[in-house]
Amino acid sequence: MKTTILTRLLADTSTPALLLKESKLEWSNDAFEQLPKKQRKAIVDWSSNGKSNDMLISNGVIFERLKTDEHYLVLACGHPAGQQQRSLLQQLMPALASGSDPFFILPQLLASLLDWPEAAGCKLQGTDKLALMGHWSGQQLLPPQTLELKNSSAAPLYQQGQPGTLILEWDRSEATVRDPLLGNQGLWIAQRVDTHDGNPLGHLSLWGAEKTASLADSIHLLQLCADLISAWQPEQQENSEHSPRPQLDPLTQLPGRDALDHTLASSEQEQRQSGRDYLLALIDIDSLSAINNLHGQHEGDRVLCQFADRLRHICRPDDHLFRFGGDEFVLLLPVKHSPPPLQQRLDQINRAMTQTLGSAFHASAGLALLSEVNGSGDELLLADSRLRKEKKQRNS
Repeated sequence: MKTTILTRLLADTSTPALLLKESKLEWSNDAFEQLPKKQRKAIVDWSSNGKSNDMLISNGVIFERLKTDEHYLVLACGHPAGQQQRSLLQQLMPALASGSDPFFILPQLLASLLDWPEAAGCKLQGTDKLALMGHWSGQQLLPPQTLELKNSSAAPLYQQGQPGTLILEWDRSEATVRDPLLGNQGLWIAQRVDTHDGNPLGHLSLWGAEKTASLADSIHLLQLCADLISAWQPEQQENSEHSPRPQLDPLTQLPGRDALDHTLASSEQEQRQSGRDYLLALIDIDSLSAINNLHGQHEGDRVLCQFADRLRHICRPDDHLFRFGGDEFVLLLPVKHSPPPLQQRLDQINRAMTQTLGSAFHASAGLALLSEVNGSGDELLLADSRLRKEKKQRNS
């Protein structure tokens, strides 16, 4: 066996590999050395035991052992794509069920799973613009913005007949790069997302100054995400055939006042007819204007987006979340057996936001049941008066 050639071939792969001679470890690649020490020892012990099975499952990964003469070659099968895929689905599917926009939440998930420093999710707007929904950079989610398609590195993805995956190595000193998201040089990969009938919906992208992740694993997860979004999209479109699709707030991508009015009207009617109650919460971020004045509107927008995303994550599948305007949000929650513990969940968000921002954060809420106003449509007024009372008591 030409062990030198073999080890060279396997040295840079993301698949853990090791070579044993006469039951002693002779060589292993970096991917194997990155495994936990306890797991590495268990694999070596199994590999050196000639009487054990030729297949091992360790931490959900299958390892196979191949023998020739005095050498054993051990390879992981499908590592780490299987684990990454499971982790992605475990985090993505509940978020989609709660109404989160996949282009908003996927950049952070993908960057964390694949160890890319930058990630983005963009939607195509018309024929010449991109709505940057989610941009993960510097370990934080940046506010949405609108980009010119002609200046984006993803522009070729939207040309007719082009493949859906694009890889680019860029260097501003050697080529004309107009993409405002990219730095001086690095590696960039992107995957177009199509609707179920083949029309471009947007794209997902990952990039960094250096190659820090497996391209094969990255492309695999990007393509999986594109398929999931495409499969999820028809259901949203089918549901929207019976009612107009609400206009979303461009900053938080939440439904606005028009959608709130429509949902409230139908909920009030249901409450009067069936007696099913709803809890309405008017939520206000305290001192957002102080954040804008001290750190600028960009920081205030980022805080709004982070807060909106945390509100999304406490929503059940049948809860409704709206941006009422400015620093105010509205939650409308069906009451099943008893009102949901919304104040406790909001207290958890306040603590989490304080820890994330590194400074005091607080959002107040005024709560009202639709049954309290007998379907008169005054629940927002009641919630607003209770919100003001709560803020006054807190500041006194």
